[in-house]
Amino acid sequence: GRATRIRLMLGTLSGATALYIVYNIIKITKIEQLMNPGLLLGLRRWVSDQALGGLLVSGLFQFFLLLLGWVAFFRLRQRELSQLRLRKSEQKYRSIINHASEAIYLLDDDGRILEWNKSAEQIFGIPRRNVLGRRIGELDLGVSPSLEDVIHLVRRDRKVAFSEFQLRRESGPVQLMVTVSVIERGAGAKADQGGTYVVFIRDITSEKQLETRMSETEKMAGIGQLAAGIAHQLNTPLGSILLSAQMLEEDIEDDDQAEDIRRIIRQTEQCRRIIKGLLNFARPTGSERGRMNLAEAIKETVYLLEKTLKLKNVEVVIEEETAAWVHGNRNELEQVFFNLLANALDAMPQGGRITVVISRTEPGEVQVQFKDEGEGIPPEYNDKIFLPFFTTKDYGKGTGLGLSIVARIIHEHGGHVQMDSKPGRGTTFTLTLPPAREESEPEDILL
Repeated sequence: GRATRIRLMLGTLSGATALYIVYNIIKITKIEQLMNPGLLLGLRRWVSDQALGGLLVSGLFQFFLLLLGWVAFFRLRQRELSQLRLRKSEQKYRSIINHASEAIYLLDDDGRILEWNKSAEQIFGIPRRNVLGRRIGELDLGVSPSLEDVIHLVRRDRKVAFSEFQLRRESGPVQLMVTVSVIERGAGAKADQGGTYVVFIRDITSEKQLETRMSETEKMAGIGQLAAGIAHQLNTPLGSILLSAQMLEEDIEDDDQAEDIRRIIRQTEQCRRIIKGLLNFARPTGSERGRMNLAEAIKETVYLLEKTLKLKNVEVVIEEETAAWVHGNRNELEQVFFNLLANALDAMPQGGRITVVISRTEPGEVQVQFKDEGEGIPPEYNDKIFLPFFTTKDYGKGTGLGLSIVARIIHEHGGHVQMDSKPGRGTTFTLTLPPAREESEPEDILL
């Protein structure tokens, strides 16, 4: 390589220089020997033999050759050092780009890819060697809309452009923030003929999800306050309507009129159930919390639903893989379990099995899964299932507040709830709660 050639050149020049010095020392020694018998006689013989002329001619020629060699060596070495510094700078620049959390790639004025970092490989799943030199429009990046539109906008306006894109993946869509800027070409004859475009892509899926959760939290808080006020205002007139209808039902003998009265009673009771759900939804978290065993609370809830389970031919299997002690409000958590079991019952009109699995996750949190064998929930409803008043049940069979209450209570206990459902394969609700701090698990404490 170049380093070997430089070392070889240095050795050759060093050896030639040493020979030159030794040769001239020998010449000078001979001259001194000539001058020893007598200065005048030596000078005459030196001049007559043209020793001084030969020394000067041969010495200057050798010196000139050595000088040219050393000049060429130092210029070559300086060039090699400059290239070494350039390579180190490029390695540093590439290392910075590859360690960036954002996807970064460079494009020339024709849209060909000049650089493609590791984050870009991870986001788009395309290795660097497969994209360098290719036009960005030739690649199927799975981004909607196309990145070429933004690049065309930057090429036209010559300023930074920001845009949000959606990346299609099998696991679900990914939200991307794309920033495209132009690096203008330099001045002079050796400057690039076109500009370079640098593209920064950042995954903002988690940020969007956080914004959605915050928006939903604010919306649910507002709905809760509104619901509490409306519920209290409607309870009294609905109670009067229900009482009057029940009294009329006792006095009316005509079957048609009695059926109308019963219809009024059913609708009024449905309104009262909605109001009760509104109050439960808007009710603040209970202040009385203590250390409780989730398995005991689940078993107590199953016992309360025992008759309904038998009538609907549904079996509940509780798999307690580990003791699950949490710090919470027993009444509220029993309401969570009741709502999830009731939803599972409604999802299995032909009967089946509900499996409740109690376990621990890797960070040590308590996890409870409710798995049913029902009809499942369509994928388009996944983002709406925990919203207030949203229900997939028929009219009159649900208020749409059960899962909203579940999400609120679990959230206020420091946990979170997830839903996994496939049509025709059942639904699984997973509750995750922080464990109780105490290590001991006394059996004689009843909460």
